[in-house]
Amino acid sequence: MPNIPPNDPAHPRWLLDTEKWAICDYGAIKQDVMKHGYGIISYTWGRWASWDQQPPGVPTGLQWRVPLVENLPLSLARNVVSSMNIRYVWWDWMCVPQGNASTLHADLLKAKGEEVGKQMAIYKGAKKSIVWLHLTEWNKNFAIEKLLKNQLSMQNISKYLDAIDAMLQGIQKAEPWLTSGWTLQEGVLLSETLLLDHQGTTLRDDRFFHNDGQASVLDLTAGLTTFAVGIAKAFMKLSAAQDDSDHDEIFQFIRTSDEHYQSVAKFLSRLLRSGLIAYTKNSPLYILAGKFSRKYGVDKDECWALLGALELEGVEPWYTETPDMDRVKSVFFEAMLQKYQWSTLLVAGASADNHKLARLPWHTKVTDGHYLPLGIFFDVHWKPNLPTLSWTRHEKLQDDVIHIRNKTGAPFTVIKLREKCSALCRRYEQLPSPDDKGFIRIVPVKPLEHSPALFLPIADLEIRSGTPGARYIEIIPTGASETGKFRGVIDVWATKASLEEVSFTKLSMPSGV
Repeated sequence: MPNIPPNDPAHPRWLLDTEKWAICDYGAIKQDVMKHGYGIISYTWGRWASWDQQPPGVPTGLQWRVPLVENLPLSLARNVVSSMNIRYVWWDWMCVPQGNASTLHADLLKAKGEEVGKQMAIYKGAKKSIVWLHLTEWNKNFAIEKLLKNQLSMQNISKYLDAIDAMLQGIQKAEPWLTSGWTLQEGVLLSETLLLDHQGTTLRDDRFFHNDGQASVLDLTAGLTTFAVGIAKAFMKLSAAQDDSDHDEIFQFIRTSDEHYQSVAKFLSRLLRSGLIAYTKNSPLYILAGKFSRKYGVDKDECWALLGALELEGVEPWYTETPDMDRVKSVFFEAMLQKYQWSTLLVAGASADNHKLARLPWHTKVTDGHYLPLGIFFDVHWKPNLPTLSWTRHEKLQDDVIHIRNKTGAPFTVIKLREKCSALCRRYEQLPSPDDKGFIRIVPVKPLEHSPALFLPIADLEIRSGTPGARYIEIIPTGASETGKFRGVIDVWATKASLEEVSFTKLSMPSGV
């Protein structure tokens, strides 16, 4: 029988004592840890693991097998860990039971799920941390260093975008830390953590404003995020039919032809899918979109490995061998919707030819990151007291429904365009692409057509030509009572007299209708 300490949701069960090179129960060393703290190391090793071989120099007290990692001796990792100058370290393969239902005792398998479920608490509790890019060497012309130092010059838009694509592909091929599913979460939780290369050294440059001019995780995303926001602003300006004399290069490029528009829109989608845009806490749709660039050794970790990044509490992962990914995604999505509410639906409607996206169940299309985040195009100042969203898993697809209602049961108000009245609108559409990444097209501001559509206001907009505006979720009634099809975000400018208020106590949005 394994010797497993009681679970403490606020602390890790085990820590590595680097002085004694032994695994310790947290409870036995708690006073010392509370006084001096513990460190965390983040690096990738799973894809080179040889589970049938045991590495030399394994610490004492380990209750599960750890693999031999090709070309990455434990002695080298141990030296890098020592650079933190801290005695106790949380090191995933030493402190989270490794293996599956066929190799781990049932009690250790349960403990594995519990430790994975409290990653946020473990990372928040750490005093020090490092990210080890063990296949990178600074000052050796690695693509990741070009990204960090922003060494690409823009002379021609098309060539510049191609160069960024090539750079990102080079980084993802050369440095596995940027393609691992687990490190997508770790990067969010360790945003100000130093980046160490193979030898355990840092990268210094005057452009790095944190950590005394040493590169950290946030430097991986800062430049790309700024560039992505600039691209998104160009699309918004074009949709608003602003003055064609705008000197912004991206704006001028995308307005010249639909081919240019689509090429840049698809490039922006690839950036959003890289996992390097808005790589921060409270950015659920950005983080989920980034899953497209990541690999997972265990399918359930497509969800469990992001619980901490999304700060989803109260979810206890499980690792049974039963093929139950649909249930995993359901539990994940229900917790996400409960926490993030309308931020979860800040997305474009599926275009008329995007049948695949439209037909997917709610928990699949959101959890799998199929939706691109519209937040890259605009800031949102949410209206207060919005009704609450809820969802529960159902066995039948036709019962897969998001419900809108107030917790108190009080009615909420949506609006519709009155007959013979006029308004302007701007729609956002997510179109399909051969690589399944999709892209966003912003339909230019135009008259709002008369239809049965309902609009639930979520945020205010700037006045346009003296007419007030608001950002809405568009819902198309399906004929059934209090039921409508989700059509995504829409911006509407209309006078108060042009709009009719309609009250509901509940409004339901089935998926795939």
